[in-house]
Amino acid sequence: MRTSQLADKYIVKRNKIRNQCTLLKNQGEEGVQHYFDKLEEIMRACDKLLRTWMTHGSPLGDRKVKETMYRTISKTADELDQWRDNTSTDDTLTSLTLIETSLDEIREKDTSILREEEDAATEFPSLLKLLTKKTRPEFLGTRLIFFF
Repeated sequence: MRTSQLADKYIVKRNKIRNQCTLLKNQGEEGVQHYFDKLEEIMRACDKLLRTWMTHGSPLGDRKVKETMYRTISKTADELDQWRDNTSTDDTLTSLTLIETSLDEIREKDTSILREEEDAATEFPSLLKLLTKKTRPEFLGTRLIFFF
């Protein structure tokens, strides 16, 4: 599957979850609101990861980021479907635990992208200094030959 297809499928599943949450929130009990809030939080985290990657990530990580987002949103959609079939307290707690784990994974990936960019930003000026130092005339030798 191409990365653009992953992104498209992610958006479709995210919108499906968002619509189901909206419908169920209006019909749901007050104690279930926390569950729906977590589902919305995971969607926001995935969207933030995509924005972070698009702004700060390298092209080499495109597929990995989109696969992670798609896998996370797919697990979330499956959890929501299972939760709708059986709304016992134990199932809700298990589902919340899985959602929290996925949320931690998405947040960690977001943080690692920012950390990699920060590390690269601190390396680049030092590389420029080294390059500048190596290309100075005193380091190239005593003779400079100019071609016209």
